[in-house]
Amino acid sequence: MKTIELSLILPVKNIENEIIGILNFLRTQIGELSAEIIVVDMGSTDRTVLQSVRQMKDMGFHGYVIQNGDSTVSAALNTGIQKADGCFLSFVFARRLYENFLAPFLEAAKRTKADFVFGCSSREEARAAERHSLSSAILHHGGSQYLKAWILQGKAIDLSAVLIRRGFLLDRQVEFEESCRYGYSEEFTARCLLLSDAVVQAPVMLRRNETCELKRGKQKPAGTDIFQHVEATLRVVDTARTGCAGETDLVRLIERVKVPQTVMDAVNVLLREGNDMRTVRGCLQAFGYNRLLTVDRRMNPKLRRSILLWRFSPALYHPKG
Repeated sequence: MKTIELSLILPVKNIENEIIGILNFLRTQIGELSAEIIVVDMGSTDRTVLQSVRQMKDMGFHGYVIQNGDSTVSAALNTGIQKADGCFLSFVFARRLYENFLAPFLEAAKRTKADFVFGCSSREEARAAERHSLSSAILHHGGSQYLKAWILQGKAIDLSAVLIRRGFLLDRQVEFEESCRYGYSEEFTARCLLLSDAVVQAPVMLRRNETCELKRGKQKPAGTDIFQHVEATLRVVDTARTGCAGETDLVRLIERVKVPQTVMDAVNVLLREGNDMRTVRGCLQAFGYNRLLTVDRRMNPKLRRSILLWRFSPALYHPKG
């Protein structure tokens, strides 16, 4: 039996009219790669499952269509990871489709024996990654430097365009927090960066295919569930403390910059959803998150000013975005 190199995990719900286009898009991205597609349904009430089975068969895909019940995206992704047979895996989200990265990511992973591969959001990053790829001396390292850049420079890694060695996830027991709806992808990616022995940034400029992406209206309000993102970030702190011995500077950076930033992001969401200032401050007090709103010299000045204004003159504070 031919070895499957790549598993693509696609969580879906109620997209019977769009699934054909998305699977067609994946067919163009797979090309000649040895790949499987794992569609994980999250309790669709339309004909998404039936359409997925039919199209998988008609297009000649190897893979599965799994009914995961009325589950979260996190739970669906965990199911996909457990079911996957590929040496590497990638996640596909219908609302964020990136193109032409799978083959070069797979080549980079095999060449460097990387656990985790991601791409570039600018030409400058791509040129720097190209220079790095020519130097075998710096190919193999963990992801702490990338996590620092994420926190300090806002260079986030999109889970929609990564490649991960499945054995690494299973060996290190890296999985999604199944009850988490907000912050789950960020937590998972951060844990991969913290626990991986070899992280590689491939010299590939990432481009989205917005034509094929799922387009839907506004999501329902997050409400206080948005604080799940704060809890996810606090779990990243725990991972950094236990899994990254000697990385005291990184732990401090997550605690003193990333955690306060996440709390303020939650504040902004609640205010934009129409909650008044007193209610939001009451939530922070009740959950104990107000104590997390400290300032640090390494913070972005705008974030520092936002925290101070919210703490001492909340009536004057207006959410960004």
